[in-house]
Amino acid sequence: MAAELSPDIVLFHILPRLPAKSVARFKCVSKGWHSFLTTPMFTNMHLHHQNRHKLLFIPNTTSSSSSCTFRTIDCESPEDGLTTPRCLPFKVDSHRNVSIITSFNGLVCVGIIKHDDNVEEYYSDLVLWNPLTGEYRILSKTNAHKECYETTTRASVLYYTSSEDDYKLLRVTNSCDAYLYSLKSDLWRKIESTENFHRWISNHCALLNGKLYFLKHDEAINKSHSVISLDLKTEKFTEVATPFFRDSMICMGFTVLRGCIHVWMLHHSNFWRHKIELWRMDGDGWTKVVTFTNAACGCTWPWCVQPLHLMADGNWLMRYGERLCITDPNDHPNDPLKSTRVVTYMGAGIRRSGKYIETLVSPNQYMK
Repeated sequence: MAAELSPDIVLFHILPRLPAKSVARFKCVSKGWHSFLTTPMFTNMHLHHQNRHKLLFIPNTTSSSSSCTFRTIDCESPEDGLTTPRCLPFKVDSHRNVSIITSFNGLVCVGIIKHDDNVEEYYSDLVLWNPLTGEYRILSKTNAHKECYETTTRASVLYYTSSEDDYKLLRVTNSCDAYLYSLKSDLWRKIESTENFHRWISNHCALLNGKLYFLKHDEAINKSHSVISLDLKTEKFTEVATPFFRDSMICMGFTVLRGCIHVWMLHHSNFWRHKIELWRMDGDGWTKVVTFTNAACGCTWPWCVQPLHLMADGNWLMRYGERLCITDPNDHPNDPLKSTRVVTYMGAGIRRSGKYIETLVSPNQYMK
């Protein structure tokens, strides 16, 4: 006869390791389980074990009367296909008015786009949303400058500070001002700094070990690049490293992979053929990790090629135009057509996409 598991083993060792979707269903088992599974303690235990990424995107709707929906696909098993469309829980006039800005710990920051009289795009609202639970919170505009709601900024990142038990959203505006939103206080404030923001390259930053890393471009010094970091605790900037990049290379993005800072660089070899190189920051130096080409799936425009996710088996989930593909960088390295296979056609909605993990974290956890 099999030994019966103790309640402590189930509650503290098994349930925290289950997918968030399964845990959500177990809330219906009993009032006691519902009470336990909705505590901040369990949410944090469960979050510690969640690292499987999903790609979320907003597909085009067929008519103005259609509800705005979202779909997801598992980044580790994309062959399983897209989930069925689900309606966004907040009001959006059109799929064209939605922008996925950033995400962290299962919370996705979404911008609702509005056009003013000068046809200048800005967000009418910023929303923190948990796509699994459906909970969302519209951010307060208290102390916020209009620049905080620009649709194009130099940097936007969501992060968590354990010392304050608070989720924060940093937005660096086009005029080089940095604003910080606190979910706990539901307030904005401006970060005071003497750092020369105007040398930052737009929209490229990465979070690692309590620091935000940015790639800075200096036109005055041989068009050189350097990396600066912002310590989120002290709010001080430090120059970290100088990459060895050629003038013909353009930064396409910053990311953290397996505990290291990486940067994507676009290299123009000729008009039709372009290479995307991934470089890893090793101390004060840089190591080239892998090279992709836009010829892999017939894309002639380099900006349509986007590495999305490094899979556990070493393959890459890639965007080629409006198609989602898997590329094996070690298989036929000299013939990208043979090393890449199409998973699914995503349509124009792939441009409104972002990665996240499914968790039980609530955007309303600090509300009284």
